[in-house]
Amino acid sequence: MDLSALGSNGFRTYIVANFLSILGIWINRITVAWLGWSLTGSAAWVGVLSFLLFAPTLVTGPYFGALADRIDVRQGALVTQSMLVLLTLLLAVLDLAGFVDIWLLSFIALLFGITASANSPIRLTLVPQLVSSRAIANAITLISINFNAARLIGPAIGGVAIAKLGSGMTALVSFATLLPMLVTLPFLQTKAKAAHSATEGVGAQLLEGLRRVWQSEHLWHAMLVTAISSIIPGGALEILPAVVDGVFHKGASGLGRALSAAGAGALTCGISMTFLSPHLSLRRRVEFTLPWMAGGSLAVLALGLVPGWPFVIGLAFLLGAVGTFTSVTTQAVIQLDAEDRFRGRAIGLWLVVSVGGNAAGALLLGTLADLSNVRTVLIAAGIVGVLASVWAITSFYFDLARGCRRG
Repeated sequence: MDLSALGSNGFRTYIVANFLSILGIWINRITVAWLGWSLTGSAAWVGVLSFLLFAPTLVTGPYFGALADRIDVRQGALVTQSMLVLLTLLLAVLDLAGFVDIWLLSFIALLFGITASANSPIRLTLVPQLVSSRAIANAITLISINFNAARLIGPAIGGVAIAKLGSGMTALVSFATLLPMLVTLPFLQTKAKAAHSATEGVGAQLLEGLRRVWQSEHLWHAMLVTAISSIIPGGALEILPAVVDGVFHKGASGLGRALSAAGAGALTCGISMTFLSPHLSLRRRVEFTLPWMAGGSLAVLALGLVPGWPFVIGLAFLLGAVGTFTSVTTQAVIQLDAEDRFRGRAIGLWLVVSVGGNAAGALLLGTLADLSNVRTVLIAAGIVGVLASVWAITSFYFDLARGCRRG
């Protein structure tokens, strides 16, 4: 097990605060989703709210990624973390006071989504500045596991907290978990970034980033795996409130159990991944994600077919593991393949695909579920995901056989 990055005091402090912060972000997101369901009883509204939380990344994620290559990322993280804390506190106060309706909730979700789209690439770009050069690969792997495990465990905690405490108090729990990062950031000691020319505009830098992704087969295939895994299995996880309550009538407590299962799958997978060799090539890392990508779509198909509640818990566990393995591995490929001057843009583009895929999947599946029914939509989505996975796997091995770079 390689844990060399934990030799840095700053990184050890950061990884704990980062885990709590991501927990808070995702507790808040499931709180918003449950509030939307309880206010409207509509799977479409759940999809719309998820879209508002995630979609800003589609527009602003690349911009903030490029910005991260130009600014002091520690100061940028401090600003965005402060805004997340204030927005979460606002939601808690308004909900506890009984002032939240679906339109106000949608507005808060949009503001939170915009702020999170800035926070994520800036915060992830900070990681290599906290450790020595030889520990960067391990730091990226550990923070990827940290990030992706927390983003699946967070909704599980949120689901249980909503059932036990209510949505308003759950928002306060989210607020509390966001605070440690706010306290930690001013005291972190970072390495100086290598100086790079910033004479180009942000637009030109974004185009350079897109060309870099297209020309690298590792980056391209990592993005492709991320897209399929985010839209189909990730989208299915986002509409779990509609599955749990709309199909099986299990309420908030059932949602908590299903999300806890997804979180357990994420945590189990994350711990297991620390035993993978740190010397794996980028090609092997991408190759390892291919069966997981296909397995996630098969799990969505099965979710639409299962007759009983216990199967939902098992499939939620599997979806949590799939989400963690594909996200951790592709994020590590993105960071390891990108040089320092490009890392912020690479992360920003990965977040567009990952988080934007979740948004698109949630909106599409939620809307179709309202027009048809949840089971039919899950079956259709699973079939589409399997076909897309077959195409992606074929493309990977075709490029490998040709042995050529894209361009």
